[in-house]
Amino acid sequence: MDRIYLISFILLAIGIILDGLLALFFIAAIISLILLSKRRKDFPIVFLVGAIIGFIFEKIGITTGIPFGHYAYHFPPYILGVPIFVIFGWGIFSFLSYLTIFNLPSRIKLIIFPFLMVIIDLSVDPIMVSAGFWTWEKSAINYFGIPITNFVGWYIVSLIIIATILVVNNRGLVEVGRIRGRENNSSSSNNIITTYFFPLAYYLFSLNFFIHAKPQLEKPLMIGMLFSLIITLIVVLLNRRVLRLSSKK
Repeated sequence: MDRIYLISFILLAIGIILDGLLALFFIAAIISLILLSKRRKDFPIVFLVGAIIGFIFEKIGITTGIPFGHYAYHFPPYILGVPIFVIFGWGIFSFLSYLTIFNLPSRIKLIIFPFLMVIIDLSVDPIMVSAGFWTWEKSAINYFGIPITNFVGWYIVSLIIIATILVVNNRGLVEVGRIRGRENNSSSSNNIITTYFFPLAYYLFSLNFFIHAKPQLEKPLMIGMLFSLIITLIVVLLNRRVLRLSSKK
């Protein structure tokens, strides 16, 4: 069993389970990212692309209201009006989402990744709004006070993020191919981690929020947890299918 994969999963799980408002999880995720970069060069790219594109669209969002809707941050420190925490959040959430699907074909990643990101925000946004870290203008069509445009915006931005990641990775096809070749020859224990454990870490993120939900947040966090469960099961099934196909080659 690859120790780096196993340690990375354990760090993520501990960071999620013991966390309150994401700080410990962020630290654990960064350490996991650094460790996993020794096995795959695309993980640092995922984090950087997610953080940079997320920052650009957050800046556009607080200035124009596009694509998320009109909102205001109360969460210093800032870079050009965007909280540093939020910038890191885009990078970390991109990493967590990509971690569940990195063995899948590119076309499947393009479809699944934006939904993984939106489902994370189904839990995160209500918590952060409740804590007063940002506020939304009232909207007739909303999800527990959060405009639906926010989630449409998350989908669009996440689609741009994964498309950019795939383009960057394809330009480095030879190097990524060597990395994947090593993984295809890895033990069944490693396959268990990548097929089941990393998606489990994704699900634990929303599940933990629901378990510790305040009464006023139980409904939105239950919805986020259920959607997270559904997409996690879908990802596991897709990972199993890819694993079966690769074993026949």
